[in-house]
Amino acid sequence: MTFKHGIQCGAGGSACPLSSEARVLLKIALLAVCLSSQMFAQSAPKTPAFDIASIKPADAAAGNPSINRTGTRLTIAGYSPRMLIAWAYDVRDDRLIGESKWLDAARYDIVAKAPELPALGQLQLMMQSLLAERFGLVIHHETRNLSFYALTVDNGGPKIQLTDPGSAPGQNNFRMSKPNHLAGTNVTAAMLANVLSNQTGRSVQDFTGLKGVFDFTLAWAPDTDPQAPDTTSLPSIFTAVREQLGLKLEPRRGPVDVVVVDRIAGEPTGN
Repeated sequence: MTFKHGIQCGAGGSACPLSSEARVLLKIALLAVCLSSQMFAQSAPKTPAFDIASIKPADAAAGNPSINRTGTRLTIAGYSPRMLIAWAYDVRDDRLIGESKWLDAARYDIVAKAPELPALGQLQLMMQSLLAERFGLVIHHETRNLSFYALTVDNGGPKIQLTDPGSAPGQNNFRMSKPNHLAGTNVTAAMLANVLSNQTGRSVQDFTGLKGVFDFTLAWAPDTDPQAPDTTSLPSIFTAVREQLGLKLEPRRGPVDVVVVDRIAGEPTGN
């Protein structure tokens, strides 16, 4: 049998000597395979994780749940597994699907330290790793037809002052000086939609099309007691968003992404 380069192979499948040209081509091919494997291994992203993390049951007599970050240190007090998952995956309670009794069965205090000052959103990724490793959490995403609020621009246009679209939002952008008085600094419309989800109790999606960042203040009457002192002159949150920000919260229904809890352990593994 004769190959293109004139190499003669013996009968019975005996090995054929390679020409110098064929040997060079073979070496190049093997080198290419080696390099591509190394590049693939190097390009595989490493999941962010905390350096250390302590998890212990929360004191039943403790105050309201809280979450705080100081430098590389994250401190969470009185959070249930459901609350931890909702924060880690940035999902509202109406989009977190799970029947496990352990989602709300206990509250935990967590103190964790990141390896370096985390960028925006990295702490949530680290919490995802912690939930998988210590709580045995397994989730998947689905698309379901659910109700939500769409954040849109009101007919009169936005009343917020947008800055350079290239400006990057910072961290810890929101503060509440008192209940139902919310302020934001250097935030995006998507970030505003997210925080409004917490105030309305339903997922809010950004449909404004606004680019860039902005500052805002928002004050509204609480749903629980609109006649409370200092709130009698305030509108509902829906009216406040329209009158004070020039935006609207429109009720809609459509396909949305949900997080489904497949499995979670009854209690976290030891520290």
